[in-house]
Amino acid sequence: MKTSFLFIVLNFAFAFLAVSQTWPKIYQGTSSITSSVCAVETYDHGFAILSNIEGYTYHVLSGWLIKTDINGNVLWERNFGNTNNYYSSSKSMKATSDSGIIISMNTGYLETNPFGVTKNAVFIKLNPCGQIDWCKLFDTPDIHNDAGSFINSSDGYIGLMKVGNHTKTLIKFDFNGQIQWMFEYDHPILETEVFNDIIELADSSLLISGYGIYGLSQQQTHTKPLKLNISPNGDIINFQILYYENDTIGDATDNQTIQSPSGMLFSAGDACISNQSFRKHSLDEINPINYCFGVMAQTHSLCWLENNTIAITGSRQTFGTGTGVFDISVLDTNGNMLINRELTNYTNNSCQLLLSKTYENKILATGATHSTIFNSSSNTFLYKLTSTLEDDVYDPTPRVYDYACPGGVAPHDTIGMEQCDIVVSAEHLATLPDVAVMEVYPNPVNDVFQVRLPEFVAIRNNNKGLNTALYQSNYQQQSTLQVFELSGRFITEQKLTQGQMVVQFDAERWVPGMYLLRLVYKDKTVGSAKVVK
Repeated sequence: MKTSFLFIVLNFAFAFLAVSQTWPKIYQGTSSITSSVCAVETYDHGFAILSNIEGYTYHVLSGWLIKTDINGNVLWERNFGNTNNYYSSSKSMKATSDSGIIISMNTGYLETNPFGVTKNAVFIKLNPCGQIDWCKLFDTPDIHNDAGSFINSSDGYIGLMKVGNHTKTLIKFDFNGQIQWMFEYDHPILETEVFNDIIELADSSLLISGYGIYGLSQQQTHTKPLKLNISPNGDIINFQILYYENDTIGDATDNQTIQSPSGMLFSAGDACISNQSFRKHSLDEINPINYCFGVMAQTHSLCWLENNTIAITGSRQTFGTGTGVFDISVLDTNGNMLINRELTNYTNNSCQLLLSKTYENKILATGATHSTIFNSSSNTFLYKLTSTLEDDVYDPTPRVYDYACPGGVAPHDTIGMEQCDIVVSAEHLATLPDVAVMEVYPNPVNDVFQVRLPEFVAIRNNNKGLNTALYQSNYQQQSTLQVFELSGRFITEQKLTQGQMVVQFDAERWVPGMYLLRLVYKDKTVGSAKVVK
């Protein structure tokens, strides 16, 4: 990868430079149509903007990452995928504790039709210099997999993934990208569950929000928000269908949820009745208050501000046209609008205006615009706003950017999906038996033999009304492999070690006959085999 000098911003006193640094910023890619996914502050107080480069029919061609300084000036960029061979699209991004970035994507790289509608889910971890640390691609041929939102955890990353028509799979990676476990959730009442967002709560548990669809009759279905509260290990604490069989708000969804320092939850989403698209609720509340503040028919994203207010974005359509307006508002905790600002227009209903916050309590708002403000077809924009929704001013502070990369950073590079590791598909995991059959060799045995352990073990259960399936990969440290005679008499056992895939026994002194092997994980038998001496 090519290197370049470190970018150092000096405090120039020229007036024209300060004017050129005013907000908002517009970014043009290799296509005249781009659409931003999200923006985050990086370790050096610059910004990373994740976007997509699209064709003229708004079909995504490839992902696009832009790294900027604190004033939004481009330092370097990365393209994801190869538009000559397959499509790729960005979905979500987070800054990581090691100064890097983790990104979720979709790609057609392994599909029969790499330019079709079915995609593979991808999670990519980049180091601070924009180079791959690891990449995992989930291959389920001819079934659409959709990588979604994720969070940093104390020992890795936890992400959402859609398999087929349902987003109900949770994946835990360690810091090196190894899959620790996968959890699938399914509610028997719901025809469809879609998980849009995941956050870590103050008590270190996780909250997943989204929506579910169920039928009250053969002629009528309803869409309602979901709340799934789980432990850091994926175990269910509580599951709720909000407003179940309650028609006072009509169909509704949750797009994103945040928690205030006091523990109260606030959600942005959709509601069919009276634009009630902002919700305030406690963790256990199933019929929370909905607020309508008269502007946004649909709310997209929100963030907590230091003055105990909430910034929230949304959209409203212009009646009788295919266009609309992106708005941002500041609300108090009772849903009262304190400030509102119209940011830009849009003509693509699928676009959203998404928020994050900087360490200085500044607001980053990004999306795609078709506004005449920028005189452009459709390009990625970034607003940097104060807590009163005014454009931020030029920051003249001298800074060293990308200081974690002493060898420099390549200003342009392309990251192809062929650099990713292909991992077992969720569809294949769903076929795993409750008790895996382990391979023994040689068999029959005279003295020493080996047992090959399964990569994943399956643990299925029903908890809080949800059918769950846990596919655990790092099970060995909490497992033992036991040997019994057919009569049930215990012979021996070995405690397994982390990452161990092969176990060796010496059967030289065993009495001739048949023996049973049992793999035990947390007091549950998850694997078995027979061996003949």
